Amino acid sequence: MTRILSEAETILKLPDFRWSLERYHAAIEAGILTEYDKIELLFGKLVPMSPVGIAHGKIVKKINRLFINRFPEEEYTVGVQDPITLVDDSEPEPDLFVAKGNLDSYDHHPYPEDLLLVVEVSDSTLARDRGAKQFSYAIAGIQEYWIINVYEKQIERFTQPVPDRAVYETKEIFKRGEVFETLHLGEFNVDDLIID
Repeated sequence: MTRILSEAETILKLPDFRWSLERYHAAIEAGILTEYDKIELLFGKLVPMSPVGIAHGKIVKKINRLFINRFPEEEYTVGVQDPITLVDDSEPEPDLFVAKGNLDSYDHHPYPEDLLLVVEVSDSTLARDRGAKQFSYAIAGIQEYWIINVYEKQIERFTQPVPDRAVYETKEIFKRGEVFETLHLGEFNVDDLIID
């Protein structure tokens, strides 16, 4: 048994194949990777995406309606589980984003400089959203990142990215009944962003 464990550890230490954005896009265009594969690209690795739970799905739909009603399509693009192109061969698919400009102004997935807000709705994905996702958004210089924490019914808001250190200088937590001001998109009431 110890030999099996030792060999398994050796296998885990083998180098991984790194996917470039170009190779990833070529695999999608060729139909090798499809919407049924449920993966995203993070730092050159194909990472499986978690299935969407009931509460998660309801919150995404609720926020999407709020964003669409609030942000005119002539001025903003609202994405729902759509890709954004970051640095270091990363193309995650956040639950929601708000980008500058209307949809017709894009012939590519939004870049960091296009994004006004990135949102992850977190239940089973909380560790990843606070870890690898937050890390990738900070490195890319995403100005404002929210984690909608399903279980604790709170908004975790990250601003002031420091790309060289892959961190956000400021983290704030907002709970039920609280109102907060965003960097570019006005005020939000926490009750409008979560469900019971």
